[in-house]
Amino acid sequence: MNKTLTLAVILLATISTSQAQLKGALKDVKSKADKAVDAVPSSSGSSSSTSKEKPGLNGEPAYNPENPTYRAYSITRDEISSAKTFLGKDQWDRNVEGRNGDVTRFLARAKENLEKLQNDPIESKKPYVKNLATSWDEVENTRKQKFEDYSLNKEYGDKLDQYHRFATSGWEISDKSLEPSYTGYHNFKKDFETKRPDYVKDSYVQKRFSDIDNYFNVEVYKVVPQLNAEVDKIIKAAHAKNASGDEDYLLNAKFYVKDFEEPLAQINYNKQYLLEDKTEINAVQAKLEKEKAFLDEYVNSGKCDAHRAKFHQAMVDAVRLAPKKMTNAKYEGMALAGVEKGKATRAVITSDIWLVKKNEYGLPLYKYLPVDIALTLDGKCWRAYGQIRKSYEGGGQYGGEFFNYWGIQDEMNCANTMK
Repeated sequence: MNKTLTLAVILLATISTSQAQLKGALKDVKSKADKAVDAVPSSSGSSSSTSKEKPGLNGEPAYNPENPTYRAYSITRDEISSAKTFLGKDQWDRNVEGRNGDVTRFLARAKENLEKLQNDPIESKKPYVKNLATSWDEVENTRKQKFEDYSLNKEYGDKLDQYHRFATSGWEISDKSLEPSYTGYHNFKKDFETKRPDYVKDSYVQKRFSDIDNYFNVEVYKVVPQLNAEVDKIIKAAHAKNASGDEDYLLNAKFYVKDFEEPLAQINYNKQYLLEDKTEINAVQAKLEKEKAFLDEYVNSGKCDAHRAKFHQAMVDAVRLAPKKMTNAKYEGMALAGVEKGKATRAVITSDIWLVKKNEYGLPLYKYLPVDIALTLDGKCWRAYGQIRKSYEGGGQYGGEFFNYWGIQDEMNCANTMK
């Protein structure tokens, strides 16, 4: 009995001690757990309570994609960064106009969000907003400068191309601000070198300038010997002897004066626009103008008209009806009646046989008798021509006669119509 009681007392004492130790251990665990819970961020509340992350040194909002202020900040920051990337040489030079459009869009979105921060009474006072605004201005100024440089280079490049096409292909210069001349080109080149000193060093630009310089310094002067040869040709023809043994200008001075118009116009054009050194072309012009002055004096004196009138009268006096080879009153009457204009006074059959007209295969078309006719019209006498014809009808047979009138051929002296 006593042993049993003793064991029970010992057991109770052991249990009491264990319970006290367990309570102490649980209290330590609870204390550590509370400390751990305090260290875990809360999942609700404002940006200041949603994260333990601290704001940036310049007041930048802490990361929180759900916070409007953070979103405005991050969009502004990222769009400005993208704009800077596209303004880099590797990106920008690939497609300037395309990249300019991209950067403009990036900066527009950045500006939209930057203004949200600037309009916020709290955020607007923080240094990061001012830094973003400064960065935005710098990037926009860079974009403007780069695109202005590109635009000016393109403008000058386009004008250079117009001069190049004018010089190498003969194209008209459409830009009215550019004079198609050596003075216009030299003025443009000087302006190009002054205002685009970097772009002018470009190899493409230098090649263009080299081609145009060669045109104005070499190629344009090749026209001078050509014009000289053309002027010499006209002068030589004017003084050549015609069939009458006279120099041709005596009859045709007016035509030679007109022939000089084109080379003289080319000389004046080349002197005004293309040739800086006018020494040789002035010599050609002097030769032309000397000959032209000689011809002008001859024409203006009336000598040319008088000589032409004398020559014309000699030609008229020499015209006769061809000798009569056949007499046939019927055919002569048909010819006199067949004249369409004027009054026929005489008809002469100039062949004593019928002539045959054949086609390209040697087959007969008709046979005919040639007839000269004297007529008067407008107070003058003329020689006309016609044919008495018989059409071929096949089988060696020809039809009846008819008159085919050809028309007036030459003026003749009325005193000679019966000769």
